[in-house]
Amino acid sequence: MGVKMNKFVFVFIILLLILPFASGFGVTPAQRIFSYEPGTEQKFSFEVINSENKNVQLTVVPQGELNGSVVLSTRFILFTPDIPSVKVEYAVKVPTGLKPGRHSADILVVETESASDSGTTLIGSLIGIVTKVVIDVPYPGKYLESSLNVNREKNGGLSFVIPVVSKGELDIENARAKIDILSPDGKKVTSISTNEVSVPSLERRELYAALDTSAIASGTYQAVAKVSYDKSSLDLEKEFFVGTGGLSIKNIAVDTKDFKLGGIAKFEFLVENKLNIPAEEVYVLMQVFDSGGKAFSESKSATYDIDAFGSKEVVAFWDTEDVKAGKYDTKVFIYSAQEPIEAQLTLDVSENNIIIIGTGYAISSSKGGSSLVTILIIVIVVLVLLNLVWFLVLRRKIKTK
Repeated sequence: MGVKMNKFVFVFIILLLILPFASGFGVTPAQRIFSYEPGTEQKFSFEVINSENKNVQLTVVPQGELNGSVVLSTRFILFTPDIPSVKVEYAVKVPTGLKPGRHSADILVVETESASDSGTTLIGSLIGIVTKVVIDVPYPGKYLESSLNVNREKNGGLSFVIPVVSKGELDIENARAKIDILSPDGKKVTSISTNEVSVPSLERRELYAALDTSAIASGTYQAVAKVSYDKSSLDLEKEFFVGTGGLSIKNIAVDTKDFKLGGIAKFEFLVENKLNIPAEEVYVLMQVFDSGGKAFSESKSATYDIDAFGSKEVVAFWDTEDVKAGKYDTKVFIYSAQEPIEAQLTLDVSENNIIIIGTGYAISSSKGGSSLVTILIIVIVVLVLLNLVWFLVLRRKIKTK
């Protein structure tokens, strides 16, 4: 009988690892947690729900460390379409001598084909429903377990929530935390403190602190929290991100020197990194759309690394073969490890020039030919002004004579 049971457990574990979970059943509650009372018998129940009105037989199997302590009211559940749920009662005979900490058993539900007269169970397929039994055994004296969570608030700030659970036999009179915010190079940016709470034995409370990020540059930071409780302490760490995006387009220019429609145009994107860490493998993807809104051309730059708080010129080339003069809607995406940023542009393409029309960043329409035209216009304006001044001075001298 022991050999058969071992084979059953082995097959069951293999199936648990390789077979997908079915969705036609559910179990409630998912977990029962209770305090350690050695030598007692704790009685509970759970409900298996036949959410898809199936006709099936299920087997209930205890597994895990405390599986031998679980006594089931039944090992088999028979569902027909007119039975929406079945309640299963069980008892846990709490063993003595358990070490401090958490001890558990899983009660799994397995879809089965039949149980033969010899007692051999034939497994059909596994359905992934489990209810867990957990016994909390307290530590001697005072003992605290905790974790550090970072939440983004609606106002753009960040909040730090530290759940503290007293796992000792004695109550904790005072628990609090100080959180240091460190930059990637380990320098302290600021410090914040949480509220103070008392934590009764085997109960849970929360420590809370808010961080104003308005004066902190975008980037990655490390939160180092020291949780102090009575005369003891524990340390927690968590990496978090400030800001909504690390890159921005500061300027777009087109080098149209010697450009002719049908040739290759050089686009230069000045990308700024607002993060306190380097941005790696940054690249530009530019899509040009026809009048029907369909992308007919796509250009991708090489990848670049941009220093923390630095900027770099990212170059992409657009092949204008078969492109006619006119205006084209264009999207520019800057990709990196952060969320991609997008810019909306319009390209005004002529035989010897490309003018960029867009908002939200500085735009230099072109280099080369158009720069020369700008210089000539400035020179002409200066000459006109000089001639006007000279004429006025000469006229005044004539009147004086």
